[in-house]
Amino acid sequence: MTGLQLLGICLCLVSVSLEHFGAGGEYPLFCTTFEDKPGWCKHFGECAYFRDLVTKIKKGLPLTEEETRIKENAGCSTKKTFVCCEEHVNGTGLELLQQSEEACGKFLRLKVLGGSEIKMGSRPWMALLKYDATEPGTQGRGQFQCGATLITKRFVLTAAHCMINGFPVAVRLGEHNITSEVDCRIVDSKTSCQLPYEDIGIEKIIPHEGYSSFTQKNDIALVKLVRDVVFKDHINPICLPLYVELQKSILETKVMRVTGWGRQTAHGNDSDVPMEAGVSRLPLASCTAMQNRSIAKNQICVSASLQDSCKGDSGGPLLFNFWYKKSKQRFVQIGIVSYGPENCGHKELGETGEGQTSVYTDVTRFIPWITRTVAQ
Repeated sequence: MTGLQLLGICLCLVSVSLEHFGAGGEYPLFCTTFEDKPGWCKHFGECAYFRDLVTKIKKGLPLTEEETRIKENAGCSTKKTFVCCEEHVNGTGLELLQQSEEACGKFLRLKVLGGSEIKMGSRPWMALLKYDATEPGTQGRGQFQCGATLITKRFVLTAAHCMINGFPVAVRLGEHNITSEVDCRIVDSKTSCQLPYEDIGIEKIIPHEGYSSFTQKNDIALVKLVRDVVFKDHINPICLPLYVELQKSILETKVMRVTGWGRQTAHGNDSDVPMEAGVSRLPLASCTAMQNRSIAKNQICVSASLQDSCKGDSGGPLLFNFWYKKSKQRFVQIGIVSYGPENCGHKELGETGEGQTSVYTDVTRFIPWITRTVAQ
C-alpha cells in the first residue's frame, strides 16, 4: 500500500466552499484543518507537515496518536492527493499591522453599554462603507449600508457580504452624526467640534476567497484605500488579536461589545450616530439550534435576545478592551458582524428554549489571511 493510500483521506471534518468572488481565474479551495484552523487545499507535497508525515509512513515508522488522528482527518474533497494545509501568519503582513500598534485601540470613554450612543470621537476606528448614490436605495442615509474598521493606514476590515448587492465607492472615516456636516457637543457651556470626516476612495476590495453567500461562512473582506490615512484624534486604527496570549484572553471573554450605526430595533430607523451595546458569547451549538444551520469554528455565536447588532451594523466590529501587550489597555477587534435574526433586539425563544442569537466572523481565526492579504 502506498503512502498516499495510507494517508487515508477523510472528508467528514473538512469544510470546503466552492463559491468565490471575482472572475480572474480559480482560487485554491479554502478549507478547515484537523485543528479547526483556516487552510487551503494543496498537494501534500506543498505542505511541509504532511510531506514529512507521508515520508514517515513510507518508511514504515510508527505514528504517534496525534499523527494518526491527523492522517485520518487530513483531506480535501477535490483530489485524494490534496490535504488541508494550515495558513500561517505572513511575516511582511504582520509587520505592516504592527506599524499601527502605537496608535491602535485608544479610547476616550469606556463605560458604554445598553445600546447607548458613544461619546463623540471615542471610537476613532469606526468606518462606514459609502455606496454609489445613483444606485436604487442608496440615496441620503441609504448611502451607508455597512460598517467597517480601520486597521492600518491603508486597509479597512469589513464583511464580505457587504459586497453582495453592490460595491462601495468610498470609505468614510472620522464620522459621528451622519446627518450633520460638522459634529459638535457642549461641554461646560462650551461648544467643542470634531475635525471633519474624510471620504477616501477605494483602490480595491478583497473578499475572502472562501466566502459563501449561501452559508455565510468566511464572511470577511479587506478594503484597500487609494491613499494612506493620516492618524488623528478622531481617526485611528483598532488593534487586532495578533498575539497568542491575547487570543487566549479573548477565548475566555464572555461579555463583549458591538458598535454601529444600524437600527436600534428591527422595525425602527437606522441610527444617525454610532451606538454600542454589550453582548454575551454563547456556545456555537446555541446558534446552530436557533439559526437552523451549521456554525463553523471560525465564527462566534452571541446572544441577541435583548441587545445586539441590527440591520445596518453589518461589517462592524465585535470588540472589547484588553491589556494589549501587557502594558496598554486598548480595544481589540474580536469579530465582524455577519448575520442574525430579522427581529433583532426582541426576546424570542426557539424550540430549545434558548433566546435569539447572532453570528459574527471570528477575527482571531483569520489573522493569517489578513496578514497575507495586506502584504500583497
